[in-house]
Amino acid sequence: MKRSARMAVATVTVLLAGVALGGCSAEPTAELTVFGSWTGVEEAAFTAVLDDFQQRHGIRARYQGHRDVSQVLQVAIERGRPPDVAVLPRVNDLQRYVNAGQLASLEGAVTTDPGAAAQLIKLAPKVGPNGTRNGRDLAYAVAIATHLKSVVWYDPTELKKFGQDPPATWDELVSLTQRRIGAQQVRWCLAMSSQSVSGWPGTDWIEDILLHQSGQAFYEQWTRGDLRWDSPQVKESWETWGTLLRASSEGTARASLYTTFQTAAKGLFPRRTDAGSTAPRCHLDHQGSFAVREYRPHLPATSSPTTTGPTAPPFTFFPTPSIGAADTSALREVSDDVAVMFRDPKEPKGTRDSERARKLMTYLASEEAQTVWRQQTQDLAFSRRGQAPEYQDEVLAAVAQRLRTGTLCWDASDLMPATMATAFERAVLVYLEAPERLDGLLAELDKIRETGHKAEWLDLTCVPPA
Repeated sequence: MKRSARMAVATVTVLLAGVALGGCSAEPTAELTVFGSWTGVEEAAFTAVLDDFQQRHGIRARYQGHRDVSQVLQVAIERGRPPDVAVLPRVNDLQRYVNAGQLASLEGAVTTDPGAAAQLIKLAPKVGPNGTRNGRDLAYAVAIATHLKSVVWYDPTELKKFGQDPPATWDELVSLTQRRIGAQQVRWCLAMSSQSVSGWPGTDWIEDILLHQSGQAFYEQWTRGDLRWDSPQVKESWETWGTLLRASSEGTARASLYTTFQTAAKGLFPRRTDAGSTAPRCHLDHQGSFAVREYRPHLPATSSPTTTGPTAPPFTFFPTPSIGAADTSALREVSDDVAVMFRDPKEPKGTRDSERARKLMTYLASEEAQTVWRQQTQDLAFSRRGQAPEYQDEVLAAVAQRLRTGTLCWDASDLMPATMATAFERAVLVYLEAPERLDGLLAELDKIRETGHKAEWLDLTCVPPA
């Protein structure tokens, strides 16, 4: 048995044991099992949200975190004991679960809360090789954490040394990466390695470029599986990325294969030693809003968020500029962590502890839960829900503003079936090592698209501002 499979079985065993132990308690407490990808600091913040839920409703939600959510859930489903609620770090398994009838729809308090409307993800089951819709759209998931992409992070002080303001056009961005001060050139904080799955920072790049180069219509056609990988639009996005990286310092692309995005984030800031500060190792970081968590530990104590008034930390971002003549500045790529409620396979007409699970789903979509989450993460928890709260940190306020004033397009690889997304991630790694293989890589990706299960592709469209 592979190591990942053994770990998945062990995690499912822990989940089931937790339920059994709860039933033997001297003072039985209503319980739910909750599974997600968060561990460490993120798990601690989410656990605080679940503790608040318990205080409000008297229902204990027992959380278990594991980085390989898809594998663990598959094992749990096969054993007939999925968790009551799961938080998925990407939405690409949703359609498969809906097709198989494994999720409970969220009719009720969640769907009648006007503030939660923007968070609901509605799907219909699909069948057959062409992915024919087999029913009406129902809400099956709630986006409980939204991450802004389509941005580039930088240190304003360091960038000014190169004599150029943040770029407003793609040509200016390419020009910026060629700027030098003596032997030092503007470098990208490029990193492809990840504990869970490598290559996803590169897929973010391709997706962002295609969105801002070819526009929303082609992007949505691609995310539905209706646009060939060797189409002019898709191929051009890879080539545009390659041209940008070649304009930067040599060796950046290849070195990124062995660097994690957390390590790359450290390079954005000067290193402080007893002898003084050394120059940063890189200057531009194309990363989602979750990267702020990695930046904060490397800031001076005086730059920490406070409650005494707005602060301006020594990092900020500029949006991905339009590429070409069309104005695509209103488009933003985003990703979501989504909560779903599993049906009890032994109860076709309902779910195990459905009333309790529905209460938790309603709570996770509520402003109360979002408030606790923001407090626990120092305002790093963003939501599609309602109006943005007041932020003391002007950079975080700008992130929240962009989420509420732009057309939000889901991360493309999150909408693809897992097999397609995995192949995309691997192709990115090969491309960085051998860009001359692009035509072959795109042909291989398109073969997977053509032979895959069309019914598993999500057809979620970009969402304009409310």
